[in-house]
Amino acid sequence: MSEASSLIVERLWRLKRGVDNGDCQGLAFVHLNNLLRDPVYRDEVLEQVARQGTDELRALAREIQAMDQGEPLLARSPQPVQHTQRTTATSKRHPWRRRALWLLPAMGTALAISVGFTAFENRAERIDSDITSVTTWESGRTYILDDIVFVRNTRLTIQPGARVEGTNGAALVVLPDSQLYSRGQAGNPVVFTSHKAEGLRSRGDWGGVVLLGNAPVNQPNASIEGLHAGTRAGQFGGSDADSSCGVVEYTRIEFAGYEVSKDNELNGLTLGGCGRNTIIRNVQVHRALDDGIEMFGGTVDLKKVLITGAGDDGIDWDWGWNGRVQFAVIQQHPDAGDNAFEGDNNGDSHQATPRSEPTFYNVTLAGSGQGATQHRGMVLREGTGGHFHNMIIDSYGIGALDTRDEVSALVGNDRLTFTNNLIANTGRIGVRKQERGDRDDDFGFDEQAWIKTPSSDNFFEIGSALQPAARNVRHPAFESSIPMRQMTATTPPQSEFFEESATFQGALNPLTRDSWIEGWTAFPVN
Repeated sequence: MSEASSLIVERLWRLKRGVDNGDCQGLAFVHLNNLLRDPVYRDEVLEQVARQGTDELRALAREIQAMDQGEPLLARSPQPVQHTQRTTATSKRHPWRRRALWLLPAMGTALAISVGFTAFENRAERIDSDITSVTTWESGRTYILDDIVFVRNTRLTIQPGARVEGTNGAALVVLPDSQLYSRGQAGNPVVFTSHKAEGLRSRGDWGGVVLLGNAPVNQPNASIEGLHAGTRAGQFGGSDADSSCGVVEYTRIEFAGYEVSKDNELNGLTLGGCGRNTIIRNVQVHRALDDGIEMFGGTVDLKKVLITGAGDDGIDWDWGWNGRVQFAVIQQHPDAGDNAFEGDNNGDSHQATPRSEPTFYNVTLAGSGQGATQHRGMVLREGTGGHFHNMIIDSYGIGALDTRDEVSALVGNDRLTFTNNLIANTGRIGVRKQERGDRDDDFGFDEQAWIKTPSSDNFFEIGSALQPAARNVRHPAFESSIPMRQMTATTPPQSEFFEESATFQGALNPLTRDSWIEGWTAFPVN
């Protein structure tokens, strides 16, 4: 490494510390690894700091720009076009640790301590650099994410039984024109979880999984929340509604949702602009800090998804999502959470197109009742449409459904429908008593009158329609206590996606003993 490069590295370290200390308006912090290895990212950050930093930090940025030759400062090891990453107990040190040896003189002992890598890890691979060629993570191995790792213009395959652990601030982000194939099996799922030891884990230990694609969104220059300013890496969306972000099946995502800054978090699973050829099937998101699954536009479908104990909403959508969902369970824990569903179109323009208008069949929303933290079943606002059928909405302390903003036109144009649902153990259908006068946030629309229309075939039960175990956070069960013959379900549409035989309410067939949830899910408290 040349003396000039060493000087740049030392100054970049100082610049990062200044940004992390809040010395640059609009830039929360920067990733040192990306500054060193990605000249485009480095140039964007330096430009922003030179414009918006403190006087001292602007001067430092201009000094680095004058020295910078626009080349990577952190060399990558040569990689074949197709390879499998592996580390064994007898393997050599990770390439990062070899690189760290020549970084130490320039960056000081503090950096070495902050890296905190163990020299040898049995059957574990530490991942701190972007994935830029076809890569496979193998069954039976553990992969530790030490940073926000981007999959760029390539494919990452994760085999059944592989374990991916995230450290604080780490995440896996699959960019447009890339794919993730996380293909577990019913008896051998892929597990994304916290790197902390069992018993010490909690919501927000790491960032989660983000898939970004090229399907339509209604937000200009869409960029995913949770990634830091100063980079274009989080941009997504396009015109290809049939595009694919990959396959995620028989996969668990636990203790994710790292808070980047106030009101700015990554979710357990984030899907931005993913197209309808993306497959999300048999996926559990457990104890996420923010939402369980959030869609930002796109046409991606979800099937057999389980969301347990999300810190905010179970399923959240906006920016023109037009996907389909069948067989979904959301269990809300008594200590956290907001809404089971939170649906939006576009907060800047409620009429933006394509308008959010997802379709749901066979869903179970299991609230926690009148606990310390009360929840709503559904909040629909900011112009979202949607179609909700064969659902069980059970035990919501605030209410089953709350509509906001302009609703009447959507209902009148059949862009918002709510039929053949079972609402149980919920005192108020909507929140009419709270919406009089200046609290009326949906222009006088009456949720109760709408969903109680006889032709809607919605059914109301005073007691719970689920077994008591539906509220058990350690050993839950979500079977209905209502016989199928008493259900007012409708037949799902004929299509390659929907299972038309699911003429029951809720996510689980009351006539079968086998449940699609069994065998690959887990419910650890910490």
